Amino acid sequence: MKKEIVYFLYIILSKLPDKLIFSFWFKNITKLRARVLSLMPNNHIERGVKIYRNVKTNKKSKLTILKNSSIKENCILIGNIKVGKNCNILNNSKIDGSGEVIIGNDSHIGRENDIFSHYHDIGKKDILVNKSKEFYQKTIIGNNVMLFSRVGVMSGVQIEDNTAVAYGSVVTRDCKKNIIYAGSPAKKIGERT
Repeated sequence: MKKEIVYFLYIILSKLPDKLIFSFWFKNITKLRARVLSLMPNNHIERGVKIYRNVKTNKKSKLTILKNSSIKENCILIGNIKVGKNCNILNNSKIDGSGEVIIGNDSHIGRENDIFSHYHDIGKKDILVNKSKEFYQKTIIGNNVMLFSRVGVMSGVQIEDNTAVAYGSVVTRDCKKNIIYAGSPAKKIGERT
């Protein structure tokens, strides 16, 4: 029963505007949302986390968000998701943690990114695509990673530390550290020196 009440309270808070006439409201409502979400038994959300308006999750999700990270407006976080310290997840990003997603410290997830941790086996023509088997894989995004806007990260991928992925790229394979990637599928275009 407590779980349902806490979740209902979070839903109400998520609909309230971030900015009202009083400046203290803006500073506190984002942290209040995080605090309420931390009361869910599956979640671990540390102090200093800010959750902005209309961030969606569900009662079954298992969220770990470490200190001073922020989740901006209209993001969707469903499943088993771990976010490190000092991370920013910008507006309208969607993270599918059905197979687990781990994001390291100091990483930046740009606007409208899609991060997956499952896929459908659509290779057999005698099976309808909507009946195809699902497979779950852990997706890992390292420390100090920059994903610019509208990046797609496919399931099972590991993006190593200090990597940058350019706007509109689709990451289908592992990305090595200190490299800049771009394209669909994403390929090395430079190095971070």
